[in-house]
Amino acid sequence: MAALTAAQAQVVLGEVACQLLFAADLLESVLRDLPPPADVDDRYEHRKPLNVAADVLSTIECVLEDDLRPAITSLQRSAQVTDADLRREFEERQGGNGE
Repeated sequence: MAALTAAQAQVVLGEVACQLLFAADLLESVLRDLPPPADVDDRYEHRKPLNVAADVLSTIECVLEDDLRPAITSLQRSAQVTDADLRREFEERQGGNGE
């Protein structure tokens, strides 16, 4: 891949964020469509071993909350941020004095 400008990289980040949104939507549909085991609370609280359904549901929930959604948020932010936004954030962290 040839060297990219920052603007071109932002376009790629936006595209990746869209692909991850699609993946998140797909995983959320699995969560909706796969009924939890009747004893899912016992399995999640380690009173019973996990079964495949409980493990799949737990994995999807964790991936969505811990990985995908935060990654999507970060990628979308970086895909849209401007130098002016970054300068403003810097100045706010510096107490508004711009130093």
